[in-house]
Amino acid sequence: MRHLLQSFAGSLSAGLDAGLEADRHEPAAQAPFVYTTAISSNAGLVRSLAGITLIAREMGFEREAETLYSTDALSATYHAQHNQSRVALAVEVCPPRQTVSVAVSGSDNEETYRLFLDADARLFGNC
Repeated sequence: MRHLLQSFAGSLSAGLDAGLEADRHEPAAQAPFVYTTAISSNAGLVRSLAGITLIAREMGFEREAETLYSTDALSATYHAQHNQSRVALAVEVCPPRQTVSVAVSGSDNEETYRLFLDADARLFGNC
């Protein structure tokens, strides 16, 4: 989870900074809204990442998308920025712990929460 949040923080910061460059007349950005959840999963790393990537793209999370693997290559974090909103998504898959964690963050609380609920439903179903 620590790796997920570190990856997520860097991605979100870069995206928000880029958006703020165009709006220099705006006041300094406030801390983003962040929503997280996790489930137990025994799915494999490659299969999980393939599904996560597909679902994230369908939801519009395609900007600056990348997958970062742990040093032992047994777990990975996928993160991306939304195409139309100032919202970022990060999903960590950790087969050794049998967990999948998702975090969604953005500057607009309503939009962030809506995309979080959508990601939760699409990635995890009705758990």
